[in-house]
Amino acid sequence: MSRKIAAIRHGVKHGDIVTYIDNHHLPDTNPFILWDHYLSTNRTHSELDFHGHSGIDAISYPVVGSINNCDSITGKSQIKSGDLQLTTCGRGMAHKSQMKHHHGTAEAFQMWTASPPNQQGEMITPSSTQINSEHLPLIEDIHATTKVLIGSYEGTESPVQHSCNIIYLDIIISSYGCWTFSPPETHLAGFIYVRSGQAYVTNNQLNPNQMGIFEHSTQPIKVLTTNHSARFFIALGQPLSQPFITQGGSVHTSDKNLTQALNNIKLCINTLKQEQ
Repeated sequence: MSRKIAAIRHGVKHGDIVTYIDNHHLPDTNPFILWDHYLSTNRTHSELDFHGHSGIDAISYPVVGSINNCDSITGKSQIKSGDLQLTTCGRGMAHKSQMKHHHGTAEAFQMWTASPPNQQGEMITPSSTQINSEHLPLIEDIHATTKVLIGSYEGTESPVQHSCNIIYLDIIISSYGCWTFSPPETHLAGFIYVRSGQAYVTNNQLNPNQMGIFEHSTQPIKVLTTNHSARFFIALGQPLSQPFITQGGSVHTSDKNLTQALNNIKLCINTLKQEQ
């Protein structure tokens, strides 16, 4: 037996971004609260002006081009193609970012997870970690190459330390290939997202830019290809047992924490604007 697909999502497009998971999906995808696929081929650099987040862990992963970032945690930074940045937003941070094209194309993936409750999670001091691509493990077998972005795969651990118990993998399978994985029994929630090619999961065919939401299960995962290779992402996690109060880019367990964090975000934005 292998884990089944409970739903297939095609996403909601707004500009160069297609959103597949948003706040109202939380009961099905907890702890994952956002998954965005950004793709631009018009050579115009896309910039998000100053805005804030709190109570989440944000994972930025450009695969073509780079992201220029300016935030209230580390100042200015650049996330290059294949690198991964994890931002623990905690009690509130602010930033602005710009996608930079490579030969006319820019592509990136953004994942948010809810943070565990109280002072050790949602209200912790914000922090940011960036890991260069060469430090993210690659596991090769007969049919597939698996890049371990977060968590552990086949005994190999990513250097990225995340506040939630999640696994995040970037996988390429050859044609007529098979990829299997038996995640920990705690990792009941998750999804597969196909970037290119076609992937088959328990008789479901997934095409490019489609997301398959896994049913909550302890079963292993099996992905097959036919005459096309495929590149896809797998994200699995242990659901958090806590209430979720959301507003924009903030997710908290109480109105008190949300109000405090929103005030902190305003202060961070004002400070950043004064420094410009």
